[in-house]
Amino acid sequence: MKPVFTKIQEEAHMGVFAMRVIDLPYFSTEFHFHKECQLVYVVESEGRRIIGDSVENFDSDELILLGPDIPHVWHNDSRYFDRNNYKHARSVALFIEPDKLLASMTHFGLGRQTELLLKKSRRGMKFFGQAKRALKTLLLEMTEQPPFAQLISFMRVLDVLTRTREYELLASQGYVNTYQAKDNDRIDTVFKFVFENFKSEIQLDEVSRLVNMNKQAFCRYFKSRTQKTFVSFVNEVRIGHACKLLAEGELAISGLAYECGFNSLSNFNRFFREIKGMTPREYVRSLPD
Repeated sequence: MKPVFTKIQEEAHMGVFAMRVIDLPYFSTEFHFHKECQLVYVVESEGRRIIGDSVENFDSDELILLGPDIPHVWHNDSRYFDRNNYKHARSVALFIEPDKLLASMTHFGLGRQTELLLKKSRRGMKFFGQAKRALKTLLLEMTEQPPFAQLISFMRVLDVLTRTREYELLASQGYVNTYQAKDNDRIDTVFKFVFENFKSEIQLDEVSRLVNMNKQAFCRYFKSRTQKTFVSFVNEVRIGHACKLLAEGELAISGLAYECGFNSLSNFNRFFREIKGMTPREYVRSLPD
């Protein structure tokens, strides 16, 4: 996954917004960022995603707004890359040019509300409840509408986005994008390696060699870019997988530690509490029925 700047559309052809529908065997984008905001509805897919410094599992029916220049990627589970895979990665994305949006809304006296939305979106916003239901309905309708009807739906999307409180912010409050173009191959290699091997013991020596760095240099490099240690990143991926298994109810808590790459139940419980702020049993009780 490469944290590269991506140009969504040529400036001359980009209006205030543009739609994109994705239907592929798996999501193929790399770790990247772009100046446009992006409202993404995951119709069908699952795996792990990174948004800024937020590392979590994702599943179908997820709806997220990304602000300008926040690095992100959705990376599918390994079975999506099997040539016999029957699954697909489907999503609908609405790209919004923030400067043009703000200028347009200011003409209607809505500049303040728009500025506030853009500020919050820089941390990534995950929607739930009635807001998510309304937004995903509008997005799906927009994929089949003619231009004028699409514009009306777009304004309804903005109305929901600016008024709702049914969301959670994903990246930490102090998150700043520190990625550079020269980071491309290194970050790509490290993230993919962790996603594919987190269930096993991961040696720092091995990861450092993958990117042609010594351990000390790699640790400094990784923390400067991700704003967390490499060990913390690996543990977040593992705990995210544990949460998915707990929600599915397929394994007893006692069996999760080794399935998620921890070498002991005590370590698993300690890191789970540190990352999620509760024990695995409390997490299960917090899940909706």
